[in-house]
Amino acid sequence: MTSKRISLRNSLLYSTGIISHALKEAALGVFILFYYKQVLGLSGTLTGLAIAISIIWDGISDPLIGAWSDRLRSRIGRRHPLMIAAVIPIAAGFIMLYGPPEHISSDQGQLFTWLLISILLVRTALTFFMVPYLALGAEITPDYYERTQLVGMRTNIAWFTGSLTAATALVFLFNEENGVDGRFVIDNYHFFGWVNGLLVILFSFICIAGTWQYIPKLASRTTQTSSKMLHDIFIIFRNKNFFYIVIVDLAVGGASCITATLLMVTYTYFWQLDATQTSLLFAGPILLAVLISAVFSRSLNRLFEKQQILRLTCALTSINLIWLTPLKLFDLLPDNSTVVFALICVNWAIHMTMTILRVITVHSLLADIVDEQVLATGKRQEGVVFAVAFFSSKFMGAFGYIIVGPFLDLIGLQAGAQPGDVSNTVVWGLGLLMGPGLAIIMLLPIWMSFKVDMSHANQLKVRKTLSQREKAAKSSDSVPVSITRST
Repeated sequence: MTSKRISLRNSLLYSTGIISHALKEAALGVFILFYYKQVLGLSGTLTGLAIAISIIWDGISDPLIGAWSDRLRSRIGRRHPLMIAAVIPIAAGFIMLYGPPEHISSDQGQLFTWLLISILLVRTALTFFMVPYLALGAEITPDYYERTQLVGMRTNIAWFTGSLTAATALVFLFNEENGVDGRFVIDNYHFFGWVNGLLVILFSFICIAGTWQYIPKLASRTTQTSSKMLHDIFIIFRNKNFFYIVIVDLAVGGASCITATLLMVTYTYFWQLDATQTSLLFAGPILLAVLISAVFSRSLNRLFEKQQILRLTCALTSINLIWLTPLKLFDLLPDNSTVVFALICVNWAIHMTMTILRVITVHSLLADIVDEQVLATGKRQEGVVFAVAFFSSKFMGAFGYIIVGPFLDLIGLQAGAQPGDVSNTVVWGLGLLMGPGLAIIMLLPIWMSFKVDMSHANQLKVRKTLSQREKAAKSSDSVPVSITRST
């Protein structure tokens, strides 16, 4: 780690590593439930159960891999060995996930097993890449503002890639052709899996090669480590700010999982949008949100404390959830479909802008918490801090899938159902959950965000104290040992 500012080129090279995660979010968050339930015919309960099990395992493995990464010593550092080992398994998992053999598609048990194994492979391999990758970002720079800028670039690239992947797939791969809705064609999903796998390999190795230069610098900055892996994990919760952020991620993780999982279903059956309109929603509002974040994130970070931005984004997210779907449910929207579509775009653009700004803020706060932990314990635990934080959101994400799968069965959404042919129970169920239901869940992160207390002034004090410690340690190491000779 060095005080020298990171160049734009190096920031971009580092940020390409997030693309594998973005592809996973598009593949699993947008398409997976729809594909296995509506196309392959696996029950919503079994689909949700398989995904939930994988997320629970993912959440459990995150802190363990994070602690392992923190303690790992090799010629190429702590982070890169795990990142390199993960790339090919991630790609293989994508191909398996969207290419179940035809002979198992008619058997619920075998299809459930295939989904579970393939999604476990994707998530576990991605954990081996993402946990050290995120920790690497916290190690590259100690600067308060530069951390936010680096996280901002990484986050914006993630959302841009994820939205572009979903939108491009809907336009060119899943669009209607010869009267057949491409979203219900199995072969399209096979091709989608292969494309994702190849993109994972390409961008992961670009990131690994681009961050190779930091290995000697990071290796020279390693500090005290503990042989007690579980102790390293639990000791972090002594930090109150970390505890509050974990609670924020618990609630936001659950709400985000429900939103992502039901988004394709909601667009298809609640709003009755076709593939082209859906692709525009995945592209337009999200790209607008990325642009707003890229332009204003740095200014916001200069004008407001990070915890203030966290509070604002949580509150506006909740408010934005309560106005549009109720208007649809009570027939208060105009008959003009163009106006309704524009309102959906505005609503989703606000939601995504708040989401991106919140993610940037949380990740930047976690990097600052790493410094607080070094000051308190003398240990650098970037991997554990990020892994434990994401365990919370993933755990609630699993809870969200456990709810969503049976929920779709409960409201009576049938496999293969076409837009416009579903009952009012389906429409009302989707509308109430995706609007007021999520707004209620967001009340918890709003409350917790007001408990976070991490100012720029305090972080500067932490960095100053750590710098003084390092100088004192170097000075003591450089003092020659004098030998007194007796005569």
